[in-house]
Amino acid sequence: MNTLIFYIILFAILLICELLYFHIARYYNIGDNVTHRSSHKDYQLTGGGIIFIISAIIFWIWYSIWQQTPPFPHFDIMMKCALGLAIISFVDDIKDLPPITRLIVHIIVVAITFSHILQHGYIDIYILVLVGGVGLINAYNFMDGINGITAGYSIVSLGTLLYCYTETPGIPIEFIVSLLIAILIFTFFNFRKKAVCFSGDVGAIVMGFLILFLSVELILLRNDATPIVFLIVYGVDCVYTIFQRLFMGENIFLPHRHHLYQVFANQWGISHYKVAIGYCSTQLFINILYFFIPEDYRWTYVIIVIILLSIAYFVAKRSPLSKQN
Repeated sequence: MNTLIFYIILFAILLICELLYFHIARYYNIGDNVTHRSSHKDYQLTGGGIIFIISAIIFWIWYSIWQQTPPFPHFDIMMKCALGLAIISFVDDIKDLPPITRLIVHIIVVAITFSHILQHGYIDIYILVLVGGVGLINAYNFMDGINGITAGYSIVSLGTLLYCYTETPGIPIEFIVSLLIAILIFTFFNFRKKAVCFSGDVGAIVMGFLILFLSVELILLRNDATPIVFLIVYGVDCVYTIFQRLFMGENIFLPHRHHLYQVFANQWGISHYKVAIGYCSTQLFINILYFFIPEDYRWTYVIIVIILLSIAYFVAKRSPLSKQN
């Protein structure tokens, strides 16, 4: 089958699946009610990100039939883990699971997916990937709180990785394009003043996991960890917010409104789509500039970016507007 025809068929299938899911979600009342911790003002359907895993599965089937071989090493293991993660996350969307249960599942999934690193004796790298990977998955879920932020940030992340893999062969770009098609469909329903749905755990966690896999594989292929800067905006917000909540004596696994993007939307009164555009544009600018930095200076660039984002975070958090209730 021609690749372009596959993309067209994939788009049609995913669009139908998304529209069908909306009917199912409304019928079974799969959504988030408004609470004092919410950033939205109305009841919201959730779980619209279910098409992310559907897109990956369709690609898996198509590529296996087309090439009669796995797309790349460890892909089958990764997909089985992603599918398991999607099932658990969707159950969590329907009925809240205990935080410890979710955390254990995330640890197991990341541990199995990247177990091939241990085959080369890189125990230290494996531990870093395990800790950082679980953190990234949860960060992606934590940041899914306002219209458009998961959609836009995923487009920036996948677009950057797509460019990287055109220069560093290792993972077929058709896989990334398939995920982009899914996120673009979701974006149409989410990135608007009144979102039709949110991605839910099944979307945010799975997308975070898939981007984690693509990023780690890229780092291993290049033997260069500087691509961590491609997710640095989320990273800075999540890490500092976790420390803030620990300092305040809060349970970091419970919902809250302390992330900087939540502060912008709730205390500062900036519209959701403007906050989302701001986050995505900042990450996009950082990613584009990265490719103009000579390789010998990229770690210096990463450090400078972290310092600047850290300053911006603390300045914004100390603003009088951020202290309003």
